[in-house]
Amino acid sequence: MEKKDFLYTVILTTTVFAALITSIANIIISLINSYRLKHIEEQKKLNEIDKYRYSRLHEILINWHKYDSEIKGETDSEIAFYRLLNQFMDDLGRYEIAKPLLDAGYTEELENKKIECENLLNNLVEAEAPDGTHTKDFPIIREKYFASGQEFSKLLKNAINSQLESLLRKSNI
Repeated sequence: MEKKDFLYTVILTTTVFAALITSIANIIISLINSYRLKHIEEQKKLNEIDKYRYSRLHEILINWHKYDSEIKGETDSEIAFYRLLNQFMDDLGRYEIAKPLLDAGYTEELENKKIECENLLNNLVEAEAPDGTHTKDFPIIREKYFASGQEFSKLLKNAINSQLESLLRKSNI
C-alpha cells in the first residue's frame, strides 16, 4: 500500500505543479495580452485624434472663403484695398481655429509673423489721424502690412497643407 500511496502522492504533486505552472503561464499571457490591448487602444485614440485633426483642417481649406470678411468698397481699387486690409484679420481667424490642430513646429513661424502683422497694423492705425488724414509714413507702413499679411496667408496655407500631409503619412487616413 505504501507504494500505491507514494504513487498517488507523486501523481497529485505532479498535477499540482502542472496546474501551478499553467496558472503562471496564463497570468504571463494575460499580462502580455493586456499590455498589447492597452497599446492598441492608445494607438486607436491617437488615430481618432489624427482623423479629427485631419477632417477639421481639411474643412478649413474647403471653406477657406467662408471666413472672409464682408466685401466693402464701390470701385475695384477700393474693394482690393479693403480685401488686402482685411486679409490678415481673416487669416488670423482661420489661424485661431487651426492653431490647436497644428503641430508646434508649424505654429512657431506663424506666431512670429502674426506678431509682426499685429505691430504693423497698430502702426497703420497710428499713422491715420481721426479726421482721416495720413502721416507721410502711411503708404510705406500700409505696403509693409499688406506684404506681411500676404506672407502670413501663404505661411498659414502651407502649414495647414503640410500638417495634412503629415497626418496622412502618419496614420494612413
